[in-house]
Amino acid sequence: MLTFDNNPGLLKFNILQRYPEVIDFVTTRLRPDGTGDDFNIGYSGGSYDDCISNRLALSAAVDIAPKRFVFQNQVHGCDVRVIEVHDAGMGFYDKESAVQGTDVLVTNIPNVCLVTRSADCIPVLLYSPDTKSCAAVHSGREGTYLGAAVVGVKALVEKFGADPAKMVACIGPGICADCYEVSLECGQKFVENPRFADDTYKIEGEKVYLDLKKMIFYDLLTQGLVANNIEISDICTKCANDKFFSARMGDKQRFCAGICVSDN
Repeated sequence: MLTFDNNPGLLKFNILQRYPEVIDFVTTRLRPDGTGDDFNIGYSGGSYDDCISNRLALSAAVDIAPKRFVFQNQVHGCDVRVIEVHDAGMGFYDKESAVQGTDVLVTNIPNVCLVTRSADCIPVLLYSPDTKSCAAVHSGREGTYLGAAVVGVKALVEKFGADPAKMVACIGPGICADCYEVSLECGQKFVENPRFADDTYKIEGEKVYLDLKKMIFYDLLTQGLVANNIEISDICTKCANDKFFSARMGDKQRFCAGICVSDN
C-alpha cells in the first residue's frame, strides 16, 4: 500500500492508482499529517467531539466534503444498500443518520464516498472502471462466511452492469491468519463448508485459525474477477497495533476505508 504524498497517516491501494478518477484511502491510528496515535473514526472508544474532529480532518485531507460521505451502521451481515444522490452525507455527524443494518454499500453516483469501518475485520473496496461504480464492504468473520464481498460484486453487476473481469478489488488491512484464532466450535462451520478451501484455515487442537483475506480472495475469483486485479494488503491489524486499531488487542476505536469516484 502507498501513503498519501502530503498525508503520511493515510494509506491508499497501489492498484487503484491506475484510475485517476478514483479517490481511495485507509486511515491509521495517526492523524492524516502523521501526528498523534488515536485517529478514531468511530463513535466508540472516544468522545463524540473527537470523532467529528477526526472525520473533518479526514474530509480535508482527501478533499471530499462531509456532505459527500456515506457511513453505515454495520451488523456483521451481508445486506446491501444502493446509495442514491439523496443519501450523500448519511452518518457523518451521527450514528442515527447512518445507513442502518448494512455491511455493503454500492453506488454509481459520482463524488460520493462510501466508507466501511474496522478494527480487525476486513475492509473490501471494489471498483468497476467500465461503469464507474464502486462498493465498500465490511467483511468480518460472519460477513466473510455469508459472502459479503460476493454480494458487493453481484450488486455492481446487477444494478449497474459491471463486468467482473474488469473489476478491481482491494482487500484491506485486517487480522491475519496467524492471529485470528477462534474456538473449534466457532470455526467448525468454516471447516465443514466446502466453499472454504483447506488452505484458508488451520486446526490446532481445540482452536481454528481463519484466513479471512484468502477466503475473500477465493470468493472474488468465483465471481469472475481476475487475480491480477485483486490487491491484498499484507498488514495485520493485530500485529501492527501500533499503527492500527485492533479489537483483539482491546481497542474500541475504529479506522476506516473509503472509495469515491470523481467526475472531474
